[in-house]
Amino acid sequence: MEEPSPSTELLAAGWSEQDVRRYRQLWTYRSRWGAANLDRDERRFLGRGDAALRTIQRSPAPVSRKGLTDLRQGCFVALDFETADQGRDSACSIALVRVEGSAIVRREHHLIRPPRRSFQFTAIHGISWPQVADAPTFAELWPQLAACLDGAQFIAAHNASFDAGVLRACCEQARLRPPAQPFVCTVQVARQAWNLRPTKLPDVCRHLGLPLRHHDALSDAEACAGIVLAAGPLGSG
Repeated sequence: MEEPSPSTELLAAGWSEQDVRRYRQLWTYRSRWGAANLDRDERRFLGRGDAALRTIQRSPAPVSRKGLTDLRQGCFVALDFETADQGRDSACSIALVRVEGSAIVRREHHLIRPPRRSFQFTAIHGISWPQVADAPTFAELWPQLAACLDGAQFIAAHNASFDAGVLRACCEQARLRPPAQPFVCTVQVARQAWNLRPTKLPDVCRHLGLPLRHHDALSDAEACAGIVLAAGPLGSG
């Protein structure tokens, strides 16, 4: 799923709409006039917002193209989540595609019952509460999926900070340990390999001739796997 705006990030982290509006106003003021023109409380408030965004958005830096050339000879897993609402713990669909060498050897695609009934993104991915009401929770599902990551050298995702954040939030909510593998962002892969702009998933798939049903988690994950493979020495890069 696409990376949300900083405002969405803060709302998902539990900030109120009033605090998000205040942060945006103070951020704009600071950018225009400088922090010296803010009082101490305003600077502290901005600092809290800045720190929250750094924490939310932090994810391992993508490996270089040279690194991908080496890693693709081993094993990696492409991952995609769809979420129900603005909370990072609201995963309602997950797909994992395991690649060994240059071949897909395993596909997993499941609906997930999120912790809330509210669905804000049905128009994007087509999933609604009645479809997931009897689905397993992330806590029930993840233990059987985690084996898909055994031996994988990295996890690939498009806008990896989003999917990494969803995985962390879901694991935290379920009191499970998140996987140790670093994330590789296929947005950065596409920019490094082919100098593409824009680099939304449909744009990259169009450039590479990859099939895509955007916001279908399995199709998105397969596309991410295809991007990594295409960036290697046997691909078009």
